[in-house]
Amino acid sequence: MLERLQLILNVYDQEALLVEILTLSSQKLLAYIGETSLPPQFEWIVIELAVQRFNRIGSEGMSSESVDGGSSTYIEDDLSPYYTYLNDYISTQNTGKGYKLF
Repeated sequence: MLERLQLILNVYDQEALLVEILTLSSQKLLAYIGETSLPPQFEWIVIELAVQRFNRIGSEGMSSESVDGGSSTYIEDDLSPYYTYLNDYISTQNTGKGYKLF
């Protein structure tokens, strides 16, 4: 996943930071679905979460910002765009694990 993230971001000199972001993104997803290891079909979600997190560095805690005439609005819940996939997975596991919110 690290190589894919580096390619997407075109960032090759911040490996430790990218590994930490991938780790945190994986942990967030795993906590939601109630698993201890990442199902391979969700690697793309972890990478997308990591891209979002990397792009928010320096803007932690903000819901929006304006810089030089441009503005950005951040999603409060990073996982929300993926609930359909994650909740489907949780329901097919039928284990009662995870934190299905919606």
